[in-house]
Amino acid sequence: MADYQSELDCVIYFLLEEMDIDVMLASDEPNAYWKNGTVGISVNTSQSKRLQLYSLLHEAGHAIIREEPDYDSRFPYGNKFKNKSLARRVDVMREEVMAWEEGLKLAHNLGIEIDLKLWHNFVKKNLFDYVKWAYDPDKFHAETI
Repeated sequence: MADYQSELDCVIYFLLEEMDIDVMLASDEPNAYWKNGTVGISVNTSQSKRLQLYSLLHEAGHAIIREEPDYDSRFPYGNKFKNKSLARRVDVMREEVMAWEEGLKLAHNLGIEIDLKLWHNFVKKNLFDYVKWAYDPDKFHAETI
């Protein structure tokens, strides 16, 4: 049975060396890509190592998307964090889907094998939270998205 540590290390190395992004792994951290002066990614270690890997790949997908020079024109409402408009919610949903796709592409490029059935189930579970938020941000802990 794989422990996924070498795969996690591979993605962490890529993020640090190729994108200058630090990764924080801790049980009290959310799965998140953040930019507040510096760019970073955090992954919650309360989940299994496989799900830590999948979460890290997804957050790396956000980093890849947001490094593209045309990010602001492709997602004009994506950085307006306090805005709950329909346009922002759609941009967030679009980026979420694309970040999962970029994460899977990164895994492939790094030679990391992914169990596609488990990957898709994890993606669906996580995307559904965003669907609920996009439908009614006031009723679905909107402050966290």
